[in-house]
Order: sequence, then structure tokens, then C-alpha cells
Amino acid sequence: MKLTSVLPQIKTDNKVRSKRTEGDSAAKTAVGGTPVSADRVELSTGSQDVRKAREILRQTPDVRLDKVEALKEQIASGEYVVDPHRIADNMLLNLLSESVN
Repeated sequence: MKLTSVLPQIKTDNKVRSKRTEGDSAAKTAVGGTPVSADRVELSTGSQDVRKAREILRQTPDVRLDKVEALKEQIASGEYVVDPHRIADNMLLNLLSESVN
């Protein structure tokens, strides 16, 4: 399933900044007792947004069971009606939108 039309493109600058903190109270000491600087990584806001979006997608179920059950009930009771004109329209729209891109 394509999500490009549902979710806007998220642009990231893909930059990771690394800062060395020397003289920091959290600095570790080496075996000889000399302080070792700690590295710190800061992600750009775009990268943080991508991470949040991935987490939301990971938590979203692939199948909406409530919709599936409702459709099963409609099919079983004979209430489910297929509109061939609507299907044909959607097929043509998809074909046209793919050929434009």
C-alpha cells in the first residue's frame, strides 16, 4: 500500500552533530586516571520527526479488524454491494496519477 499520497514527504538534512564534552562532570576517567571526553550525538529535528513517524507506524496495525468484521457481516447478510462504476473510476484515477508521476 502506498502512503505517499497520505503522508507528506518528510525532508531531513541527515546531519548528525557530535560534540565532545571535556571537563564535563559526567566525563569518564581512563585506567590511568586521566579524564576521557564523552561523545554526545544530537539528531536534527527532521530526523527526530522521522523517528516519531516510524514509531507511530510501528504501533499502527496492518489490518483494521473492525473494518474486516463489518465487511464480513455485510457480505454474509447480502448487504454488500459492489459499484462497478466507482471501481472503474478509481482504477482510471490510479492509472492516470501513476503516469503523471
